[in-house]
Formats: sequence, structure tokens, C-alpha cells
Amino acid sequence: MLSRFFSPLALLLTLSTLPFASAQSAQAKVLVFGGTGMLGYEIVKALKDQGQDVTVLVRATSNVGDLDKIDVPHVVGDVLDADSLHRVFKEGNYDTVVSSISRSGAFGSAQEGVTIHRTGNNAITAAALLGGVKQLILMGTVGAGNSAGTLGERQRTSFKQIYADKTSAENFLRASGLTYTIVRTGIILTDKPTGTVELTEDRTVRHAANVFDFSAMTAACVDNPDCANKTFHTYDPAIPPLNRADMIKAFEGLQAFEDKRRGKKAE
Repeated sequence: MLSRFFSPLALLLTLSTLPFASAQSAQAKVLVFGGTGMLGYEIVKALKDQGQDVTVLVRATSNVGDLDKIDVPHVVGDVLDADSLHRVFKEGNYDTVVSSISRSGAFGSAQEGVTIHRTGNNAITAAALLGGVKQLILMGTVGAGNSAGTLGERQRTSFKQIYADKTSAENFLRASGLTYTIVRTGIILTDKPTGTVELTEDRTVRHAANVFDFSAMTAACVDNPDCANKTFHTYDPAIPPLNRADMIKAFEGLQAFEDKRRGKKAE
């Protein structure tokens, strides 16, 4: 039986010390969607560090410079093109899929009231199921599904469409029959890792956590029975609750972090 939290501090040092490491295969073939984005890229790095055979699906127009720097291969496809997805899965024979797609460019606007969080993730789930994938890890958001009560009224209203579509993607994945792991992130920080991040099944938790820490925790869920058919929230007991000013600073920090990675100069 799983405890409410699992938090192997040694994760950042060596995967072999994890209590569930023996249950993991030596290497899984992993396909990552959204791997050029801020969160997806950190997950890609964590997967590579943990010895997984990782590939990233990118669009033809994507900048793959960061992937090249860490020697991670990529394949070209589009989550809105079913034929390209089926081709990628047929040719790759992947064990696990990680979806960390998010709004960017044309995906930022709703398409007939539905954003890429629903259309894209549902297409990924359907293609993964047909492609014989064993596990799909979906990066979600606290506020989706049964965690809506963690949000204030203003946030629920401002991002209503996003939360609705992320909820739909979660439900579609659960109903697909695939072994799933959903990791809902709360307030994302880009400070130094603490090594104390936990994944909790408590749906009432909306807490700050460092992207480097929970990316490693997410990567460790690949082919891990302790993560099978679970929905987690990220949590770090070492970080005190944030006030409104702290949250604004955290959001600004995210943008600055991503701009720096992409080589953008501050205005």
C-alpha cells in the first residue's frame, strides 16, 4: 500500500537508492511531447540522467538546439495530425509516453472553445493506445478535475477553459485503458533544488515546488508500479506557503528562466 507521500531524497543523487528502483526496468524507450518547453525540457534531462532511452517529438518549426546540446534525438510530428502521430508510434515502438504540451504560438487560443490541452493530449492518448504504449505520463495542473477546490474564484474564472480542457484530457486518459500517471503541478519555482519534493495523492494540496526536483520525480515514475494509475500533486514541505507577492515573483521567475534558456535578452 502506498503511503500518502513518497519522497526519496536520494533521487537527485542516484536512482538506484530509490525504494522502488528495483521495480523499474533497466531502460525504457520514452517519447516526450512538449520536450522543448520549460517543463518538458527538464523532464527530458531527468530521463536522460536516469538512463532512459528518450526521444522528443517536435514540430517541423521547433527549435531543437537545446536538445542537440544534450544529445537527445527528436522526431518530427504534430499532435493535430493523426497520421503523423501514428507513423511516429509505428516507427518508434515506444514503451512510455510523457506529455508536457502547453500553450505556445497558435496553440494559445481556443479552437472552437477547446484548447490544445484537450485536443492535443487526447490525440496523444489515442495514438499511444493504438501504438501499443505501456504507460502514459500526463503533466497536468492543480485545479483540474477533483482539485478545483484548491483555486480561488478569480483563478477559476480567468483560466476556466484551460482547467476544463485539462480535466477532459485526464478523464480521456483514465478511460483509455492505458496505464497512466498524472502529475499535477502547482506553483513552479526555478530556484536551486531542495531534494525534498514529494508527490502526494492529496487533491487538496496546491503548493510550490522546484521544477528540477519534481521533473526528476516524474522521470522516476517511468515503468514504476508505485506510480501506476495514480494522480499526484507536487509538494515541497521545505518551502513555506507563498503569499500573493511571492506568487507573482514566482511567475516572473518562470518567464525569466525560460527567456534565459532560449537566449532572449531582458527588455
